[in-house]
Amino acid sequence: MATTKKHPKTYNGFAIPLQPDTELGLAVLIAEDEEGHYEPVAVVVSIAEAREIAENDLRNRMCRLEREEDPGLCPYTYKLWARGVEGSYLLAADLEDIVK
Repeated sequence: MATTKKHPKTYNGFAIPLQPDTELGLAVLIAEDEEGHYEPVAVVVSIAEAREIAENDLRNRMCRLEREEDPGLCPYTYKLWARGVEGSYLLAADLEDIVK
């Protein structure tokens, strides 16, 4: 009798469905502009924390712009990357609504 290896169910590469307060370990929040340039913003542990930090980052960039200082990269979206079940970093959340 042949045995087949059953792969555990994943949710877009993660072990469980991700919720705003799901503990992600060390996830990386990235600001990305319309041309695909990006810069790291912070290391966070959840989608909720990423959202809070992204909102604060955007607010700080806007304040620098209003003071005619260089705000750096102009974010089109914020993306959160976290380690999936197979060890590689996957997109955990696209927080594009923050900049809209």
